[in-house]
Amino acid sequence: MTPLDASAPQRRKGNLRLPPLMVALLAVTTALTAVIAYSNHTVEHHPPAEPTAIPAGWSKVPGDTPTPAIITAPCLAELADVLSAAAGSSSSASATPARPARYARTHTRAWAAQDTLKPSGNSSRTIVTTETWQWRAADGSGRTVSTTPGSAGHAVTDHLAGGIPAPLPEPTPTDPYTLATHLAAVQPPEMGPQWIIRAVADVHLTQHPAPATRIALLRLLATAEAVVCHGTAADRAGRAGTAVAVEHQQARDTLIIDRTGWVLAHESTDLGSPSGMDKNAPRLRSYTLIIDRSAETTIDTAEATR
Repeated sequence: MTPLDASAPQRRKGNLRLPPLMVALLAVTTALTAVIAYSNHTVEHHPPAEPTAIPAGWSKVPGDTPTPAIITAPCLAELADVLSAAAGSSSSASATPARPARYARTHTRAWAAQDTLKPSGNSSRTIVTTETWQWRAADGSGRTVSTTPGSAGHAVTDHLAGGIPAPLPEPTPTDPYTLATHLAAVQPPEMGPQWIIRAVADVHLTQHPAPATRIALLRLLATAEAVVCHGTAADRAGRAGTAVAVEHQQARDTLIIDRTGWVLAHESTDLGSPSGMDKNAPRLRSYTLIIDRSAETTIDTAEATR
C-alpha cells in the first residue's frame, strides 16, 4: 500500500485536464460569485434613497413603503419648485442672524360660527370675532393676548414650557414622511381628506416653519387626496395668494398661500344652507386670518393691549 503522502508528489507532476463542459461551469460560477460579492458590497455602502414625497391622503400615516406620489394640486408643486430653486441659488439662506430670536410672534383675527338652538327646533348662527397675539418659544412657553374687537378688555395668559403645543418639533423637520406623521397626530386622516389642510393651517398658526419645511409642506399638499387648485384669491386683508381647497361632506376647507409659502388664511364653509339652520344663516364655519408674523427676542404686548 502506497502511503498517502508519497502519492501526492506524483499527482502534482501530472497535467490536470478537465472536460470542456466542466471548464465552462467553473467559469460561470466564478463570474456569478464575483457579481454577488460586488452587489452585496454596493448595497451595504449605498442604500436606496428615501422617497422625496408621499401621498399625504393616506388613511394611515406612517404606513408601508410610500408609493410614487400623484400630483393633485400642480399649482403648489410649481410654487414649491420655484421656492426650492430660489433657496438653492441664494447665499443668504444660511446666514446666521446677529441676535437670534427667541419667540415666534403671530397676530391673527378669527371669525367663528356659534350655533344656538331656537324653540322652533331650528338653529340660528352668529359669527364671533376674536383677535389674538401669540408669542411662542421653541419649548412651547410664551404668552397669548386675546380680545374681541371693539371691546376694552384683554385676556393675557402666560404659558410655561409645553403650554402652547404645536404640530411639529423644533427645529421644524423637512422630511415629508416625518412631517406627515406629526401632522396626522394633530388632525387624524380618518376624519376626512380635509385633515391635511387643517393640519398645515395649525402649523402656521402656532409656529414659523423654516423655508425648507414650508417647501416640504407645499409638496405634501400638492400630493394630498382631494386637494384642488382654485386659482388666485384675496384674503380678508386684501392680500393675493394661491387658493387650494378640499370639499368633503357638504363643506369646503380653503387655504390661501402667498408666493413665499406662508399661509395667509384658512376658511371653512358650508357648501349649501346648513342643515337645521334658519334660511338666512351664514354659511361660514370659521375663518382665520394671519395678519402678520415676526421673530422677536422679547415679549412686547404694547400693540396688543393698547
